[in-house]
Amino acid sequence: MRVKLAATIGPASASDEVVEKLILEGCRIFRINFSHGSPELWRGWARRIREIAGKLGIEVALLGDLKGPSIRLGVLPKPIHLAAGEEVSFARNPRDEREVPLPEQRVFQQLAAGDMIVTDDGRALLQVLEVNEDNARVRALTELVLSSRKSIVIRGKEFPVEELSSEDAEALKIAVEEDFDLLGMSFVSRARDLTLMREKINELGGELEIIAKIETPSAVANISEIVNAADAVLIARGDLGMYFSLEEVPKLQNKITQASLAVGKPVMVATQLLGSMVNAPVPTRSEVVDVVNSVREGVDVLLLTGETAVGRYPVEAIRWLRRIVESYESEVARQEYKLDSVLGDRFAMGVVSLAESLDATLAVYTKSGSMARRISRFRPKTRVYAATPSKKVLRKLNILWGIQPISVESHEYGEGLNELEKKLVELGLVSKGEALVLTYGLIDEPFHIVKIIQIA
Repeated sequence: MRVKLAATIGPASASDEVVEKLILEGCRIFRINFSHGSPELWRGWARRIREIAGKLGIEVALLGDLKGPSIRLGVLPKPIHLAAGEEVSFARNPRDEREVPLPEQRVFQQLAAGDMIVTDDGRALLQVLEVNEDNARVRALTELVLSSRKSIVIRGKEFPVEELSSEDAEALKIAVEEDFDLLGMSFVSRARDLTLMREKINELGGELEIIAKIETPSAVANISEIVNAADAVLIARGDLGMYFSLEEVPKLQNKITQASLAVGKPVMVATQLLGSMVNAPVPTRSEVVDVVNSVREGVDVLLLTGETAVGRYPVEAIRWLRRIVESYESEVARQEYKLDSVLGDRFAMGVVSLAESLDATLAVYTKSGSMARRISRFRPKTRVYAATPSKKVLRKLNILWGIQPISVESHEYGEGLNELEKKLVELGLVSKGEALVLTYGLIDEPFHIVKIIQIA
């Protein structure tokens, strides 16, 4: 597959059997949401995923998703069902079961009568009637269910990233210690947020790539500077649908996608791709159309959240995602890029054009993954394999559109190219009579090799 598949691990998918099936169905990125669970649970999941993938001989990427300054309800004894018009109180210190725990003093400091509280990915609304320093009385404007740890937003108000909370600091430490590959940063509002996070990762000795989650009006307004500073972006449609009107979300998704692709940054899409499959073994027709539209827009990764974390059919959800992707990923339209004078980009475009003109498979040897990223940017119509001796780089290649990672042992460019050619033949990835274009990333040498061969 050219479009990559990602799954969120949770109670529904944490067994060895399900993880193995997800990998065999094509899942190459596993997300662990640090907003739920415990450090012991996160460590256990990360180690089991690595072990299972290792037994299968497949390298998968681990994505750790920080909570950030999100606002979540506390733990309720049982869900609270509200009809439209019913009232309830949010309280820092609930006195009975009809008060909803909200252990966030900063929220009550910013709340005001008339504010709109949004939850359930934008489908549920409550209006603030009155508020004091540790309690707020609200009225439901729609029928809704309030449950433990549910995320809420106050429409029109944001809580910016300042310092890492103790929870996020511990989660980041675990991500570094357990050798995660990717880090989802929640509620990014500006490029500086990413710079500060990168400094903290470096202080811990980590090599995590940062995925900026685009969720808020500030992030959308500053999208250009954010995509330039991030390693990749994630369109978090759930929170976007709470900060913006639901009918705006498709337009925002397209805007963020195009901004990311224009500068060659991978883009992921998440939330309710196949939402009905939390409870059903088959997606709805509208969900299939939604996924197809994302594929046609050119996104790199499709990320399932609740479908695989808590859904009844996690394997079937990934299987359906794969079916849809394989049916439509050839329809991605290539963007026109202004390349200026960047030699690496021009070289990547050149080898892509060469391989396509010869109807050849393109194979690149890379130590850092940089050339594979450049090649992916041009959405090649031919198959592309990227070989590297680094397990870390191999795993990170899983986020790139159209790039199929291959492990090699050689640490020298010429030898690596020869090993790559041999391995493609041995694995049956190229066949007799087929044309093959081989090259490597740009290095400081007096000459550069691009090999064109026909498999004998």
